[in-house]
Amino acid sequence: MIVAVHRLAKRLAPALLLLVTSCSAVYEVIFRVSLAEDVTVPTGAFIAFAAVEGNAGADVTAHTQIPATHGVRGYQGKTNVCCAPEPTVSLHAFIDLDGDRVLDPDEPRGADPTNPIRLTDTSAAHRTEFVIMRPPAPR
Repeated sequence: MIVAVHRLAKRLAPALLLLVTSCSAVYEVIFRVSLAEDVTVPTGAFIAFAAVEGNAGADVTAHTQIPATHGVRGYQGKTNVCCAPEPTVSLHAFIDLDGDRVLDPDEPRGADPTNPIRLTDTSAAHRTEFVIMRPPAPR
């Protein structure tokens, strides 16, 4: 009997995991970012895109990123925000110099000037456009 229950649990585990982790709502965010004139992109860097719950300050981790290309001044990327109905997020993009997907103090960055944003429509992407600028000078 115990063996039969164990086998059934092993078969049902992926379905139960899918049920537990499935999203009730998925919101797509499309970013269009440009680089300020004084921002350069070193070889091997990435343009990272993040939608962070609430009005995040220091804890910005990218959901998606794309390789940066020398000489290219504009980039487009997208990410999804999942699960919470009508979530409030802050939208950020940055040049990920070290590839760790985390916004570091020395990395150029930009944010949607209307942050935080409440996402309300799952049938159409939310579009944002802003400029990536040099990081603020250390204090």
